[in-house]
Amino acid sequence: MRYEVPLMTKARALHSHLVAWRRYLHQHPELSFQEKNTAQFVKERLNQIEGMRVLSGKEATGVDTGVVGILENGPGPVVLLRADMDALPIQEENDIPYKSMYDGIMHACGHDAHTAILLGCAYLLSQQKDIRGTMKFLFQPAEEVTDRFGKSGASYVVDSGLLDDVAIAFALHMDPDMTVGHVKLHPKESMANVDTFQGKVKGTGGHGAYPHHGTDPIWMSSFVIQMIQGITSRNISPLSRAVVSIGEIKGGASTNVIPKEVFIQGTMRSYDQETRKQLENELRRALSIVETMGGTYELTVTKGEPALYNDEQAIFHLQQAIETLYPTFTIHEEPYGLGGEDFGYIAEKVPAAMMFIGAGFPDKEKRGLHMPRFNIDEEVLPKAVAILSHATVSYLSHF
Repeated sequence: MRYEVPLMTKARALHSHLVAWRRYLHQHPELSFQEKNTAQFVKERLNQIEGMRVLSGKEATGVDTGVVGILENGPGPVVLLRADMDALPIQEENDIPYKSMYDGIMHACGHDAHTAILLGCAYLLSQQKDIRGTMKFLFQPAEEVTDRFGKSGASYVVDSGLLDDVAIAFALHMDPDMTVGHVKLHPKESMANVDTFQGKVKGTGGHGAYPHHGTDPIWMSSFVIQMIQGITSRNISPLSRAVVSIGEIKGGASTNVIPKEVFIQGTMRSYDQETRKQLENELRRALSIVETMGGTYELTVTKGEPALYNDEQAIFHLQQAIETLYPTFTIHEEPYGLGGEDFGYIAEKVPAAMMFIGAGFPDKEKRGLHMPRFNIDEEVLPKAVAILSHATVSYLSHF
């Protein structure tokens, strides 16, 4: 079956719609768990597609602002395509006609593009009547942050049962550090486990003029900080992909008062469970040094999203799609870095793969992820639609 040319042609024909959708969403960003208008925008467009069954809310997706469109085309496996919808608490600095309308909120991670692309896939795949199976188009809230229960959008989706019948899942991410025509595609562990830590170094405190009358947690913390910063350079194998970073240190409020405690918090990233556990053990060992100085400590480690594990069969279908549709594209077979991605929860549940697709400009201006001048080359939009759609059709055509 030759579906490559029609898919590319139909994807190109959607270009103006994809740009319009993406720009509307860019102008109207919403933070995690607050994507009500975005969800409504998505539902309105899905409801225009013939044969599309549209479900939303907590019962269907596990999250109030989640949306899923379902296309059923006879017996066969279920394929899930996922896009995230939430924005970030960043003040946009781009001078563009479709700049964010809301102070302090911006689509600085490309989720506006992801949502527009998935809408394009839904339109395109609804026209593929000669394949058998079911396609689920998941528009997921809250990828960027967790709620008070420590859960992000994807973990709620998993809990909802939406994935229970899914055979394979695909997703993508904008990569502003590569131009259009470049793709990162990597099997197995490709993004990091994300854990956070909060620690307290405790002493007695005292008068700044008489430090010898008590124990000083600021002084003790100076040794703890050095040990934490040395964890990955001295205690973890150089072959392990891992990092520990301190993001906040807080203690004291006066020039002449030694505080009773110092608060330290940060993040730990790793690719495998053994290293993940070792990082926590080394962190605890670093804090315990204060006990030799007359102090005590507290440590809380919060487990975040798991490492993104890209299934090799899912990677195969994405790679085949890229090589078939865009043979001049350069595929970089390398991990995506130590960032986190809550698609990892979905990839724990079902065979899945995410690709990073080049969407940057040739200039050298800093437009990276989570930066106030983040932006994308919109030529990537129809190409991304074609690749995801091809991978889906390719997979379903085997049954």
